[in-house]
Amino acid sequence: MLYVSPDSWQGGAPWQAMAHTSTEHYLRGDLQQAFASLAQVPEPIRDPRFLTYRAALLLAVGRVDEARQDLEHATRLDANASDALALQSIIAVVQDAKDQALTIAQQAVQQDQTSATARIALSYAQQARFDLSGARTSLEKAVQLDPKNALAWARFAELLSSEGKLSQALQAAKRAVALEPGISRTHTVLGFAYLQQVKTLEASAAFAKAIVLDQADPLPRLGLGLAKIRDGRATAGSRDIETAASLDPNNALIRSYLGKAYFEDKRVKLDEREYRTAKTLDPNDPTPWFYDAIQKQTNNRPVEALRDAQQAIALNDHRAVYRSRLLLDADLAARSAGLARIYSDLGFQQLALVEGWKSVNTDPSNFSAHRFLADSYAILPRHQIARVSELLQSQLLQPTNLTPIQPRLAESNLFLISAGGPGALSFNEFNPLFNRDRLALQLGGLFGEDDTRAGEGVLSGIYKKLSFSLGYSHFKTDGFRQNNDQDDDIANAFLQLELTPQTSLQFEYRYWGTDKGDLQLRFFPDQVHLTERRTDDAHLYRLGARHAFGPGSILLGSLVYRDAQGHLTDQGPFPVPVLQSIGIQQTTRALGAELQHLFRTGAFHLSTGVGHVDVDARDITTTTFAIPLPPPPVGPDPVQPIDRSLKQTNVYAYSHISVLKELLFTVGFSTDILSSDNPNVESITQFNPKFGVTWSPVPTTTLRAGVFRVLKRPLITDQTLEPTQVAGLNQFFDDANGTKAWRYGGAIDQQITQELFAGLEISRRDLEVPFQDVSTPTPVLRMVDWKEYLGRAYLFWTPHPWVALRAEYLYEHFDREKAFTFGIRELDTSRVPLGVHLFHPSGVSARLTTTYVHQRGDFEPNLPGTFVTGKDDFWLVDLALNYRLPKRYGFIALGVNNLFDQKFRYEDTDPNNPSIQPARSFFSRITLALP
Repeated sequence: MLYVSPDSWQGGAPWQAMAHTSTEHYLRGDLQQAFASLAQVPEPIRDPRFLTYRAALLLAVGRVDEARQDLEHATRLDANASDALALQSIIAVVQDAKDQALTIAQQAVQQDQTSATARIALSYAQQARFDLSGARTSLEKAVQLDPKNALAWARFAELLSSEGKLSQALQAAKRAVALEPGISRTHTVLGFAYLQQVKTLEASAAFAKAIVLDQADPLPRLGLGLAKIRDGRATAGSRDIETAASLDPNNALIRSYLGKAYFEDKRVKLDEREYRTAKTLDPNDPTPWFYDAIQKQTNNRPVEALRDAQQAIALNDHRAVYRSRLLLDADLAARSAGLARIYSDLGFQQLALVEGWKSVNTDPSNFSAHRFLADSYAILPRHQIARVSELLQSQLLQPTNLTPIQPRLAESNLFLISAGGPGALSFNEFNPLFNRDRLALQLGGLFGEDDTRAGEGVLSGIYKKLSFSLGYSHFKTDGFRQNNDQDDDIANAFLQLELTPQTSLQFEYRYWGTDKGDLQLRFFPDQVHLTERRTDDAHLYRLGARHAFGPGSILLGSLVYRDAQGHLTDQGPFPVPVLQSIGIQQTTRALGAELQHLFRTGAFHLSTGVGHVDVDARDITTTTFAIPLPPPPVGPDPVQPIDRSLKQTNVYAYSHISVLKELLFTVGFSTDILSSDNPNVESITQFNPKFGVTWSPVPTTTLRAGVFRVLKRPLITDQTLEPTQVAGLNQFFDDANGTKAWRYGGAIDQQITQELFAGLEISRRDLEVPFQDVSTPTPVLRMVDWKEYLGRAYLFWTPHPWVALRAEYLYEHFDREKAFTFGIRELDTSRVPLGVHLFHPSGVSARLTTTYVHQRGDFEPNLPGTFVTGKDDFWLVDLALNYRLPKRYGFIALGVNNLFDQKFRYEDTDPNNPSIQPARSFFSRITLALP
């Protein structure tokens, strides 16, 4: 950090000549000769400049105690020795004494307003306190005061990299090298600047030059190793990082990266050893805790992984200290890793959601937080729009990476049982911790009762700035009852190109084809539609773009086209005996475009956006009768076309304001302009206010509350860029298009001890639902009032590293006007799942879940206006055994849902995504990750 010119030593004393020679060696990166040149300097030297220079040499080789003595001597000789104070401030930063560091650095600047070294020290102290704007100002002043100070330019490049200003960082690093090509430090920073832009050839050359200049410096060895790994040479890169660790065995950051390298090479136990060492060396760095959590989860130790993840979160405020040293490879691959799988394995999804909401609301541009939420929403009822929308936002924000995109991940309403069976998602947990050029193949298969078969494969790859994912999924079952069969085919292709560090483009193609019977689970068993058949065929094309004007200003764009064909047939029997069959041919062509801007500065974040959807949809209903009827207009028309076309424009703005570090307000609005040719949807313009608050009075307590209005608008495949939640309360439900809804709610999430977690969420929805009233001579579009009361409580406990226990309570109450009920007049549903999860480090795990269900309601099973009361209580038992294959090659699972073949009556409140069925279902599943 201290830049000293050989010309600084102008006196005729012998020690000054020695200092002159030492400085020349220092600037050439030859620390050994720099020390040797000072060996004959007589003691004591009462020159603060010399003592400060020697202290800088001592700090460069980690001899902190000796350096501190020289600095204390220098300040005793001259209490206003600015450079000595600056180095003392740096020592305080490294030792995490942030307040002391800032005080000393400010004193250094005050004593010498022209000192670039003092400004550099102040920048470190400011960044340690998360004042990046102040740190940048200090460094801008430093290079202005001393434009020939190579170390100031190198430090400036570091900070620009940490802020994501990669082009400016590269220019600053080049300037540093041009000023002092003989200093290892300048070439090292240049190498990392190139590496950030995936210019691995140039990065490797810069690191190699730095190594030649200073054989003892571990940082260029680390950089060279990372460059080789990025090029796909993982083993060679690991060796370089091992060399870096041997040069500085007490460097926690290098130990963390060595652990990552061992993890990548599947060198079991060595990676954990390095993480353990890094934790000991720097207890305040969350990095090794985060990596170790992922390592433990993939080795069937999710309870220990949870504790490491919680510790990483607790230490996250210390992340800035780590980043101030160097941003390194941006950690993008690790941030894509399946951290949500820790919570999923434990059955603690609610904890994942709490952390995901915090992350997204703190930084809406965090792609990994959006993916975290998408994975965590997967098993929650009535959250499909939120799940697939969070996935879309994550995809648009993400850099090039190897994360596989399962074909069914982006599709909603697939009618797959989610409780550990075919609806379970798993591929994301096999992500690497390093981005590197490579191919990966992940395969999955499932077999079960009722001739249930499923297969899925995803080939993903990354090369330089290009990444892709190709996937295919097939699912087939005969179902647990007559006409309950399903046959699905889903395929996708995803391509992403990073044009510059600021700009990326992506293309996605998706296909979905299905042939199914009546899959909906209704309360009365005789409500099954034995002759209902439906086929669908849909193609989707999407173009996406991301451009970062700066770290706090990101623009996202998405253009989507979908062409879908559907055919529904039903041959009755019908309430009207004369009716013989109904056929509906549906054609939908939809074009949608969305733009979103994410702005962030300090404690204020703003997400603004605009979208437009144009849906051209036609239904042709063909009716046949058992007896001849008069032709129209006397009799009914057997062929009735219906125009379901819609046009919709929405604009929105959501602000997140951190009044205090612990208090976050969400204030915003959206406006929807809906123009409809659909007789079931009214044209409307609606303003929707949004308000939410999240308060953490202590780190273990989170209080949330929100109130907002929503208009259910048409969405292409249920995806949108608009924020899906306010203070953790879901905005978008699978309501009918044109539904107006207010939601009010509050929640508390509490970590009672390190092993015990509890929470409660209560909310209410007031809905106005459109329907076509055909009781009048001319059909009229009317609105009816519905109310929903939703509650969720949980208690999670990890009493032992091998055991996870959970108890949850989920409550739903629906109250609907008689005029239009959609089959349900009033409904109370309570579910109480109780789970025991056992894990053994050998890879074997077991899951036992017993669920009590109570449901009572007034149903409208047949004739409109005729209601029947029904009630049922029952217990379900699900059991699963799982074995993780060694070295993360996959896992094998055996399980049974509804172990005792319990028969029951139940109306599924999320009919498109069922969670239970009144029949026993055995299944076996295998997932492989290659290589």
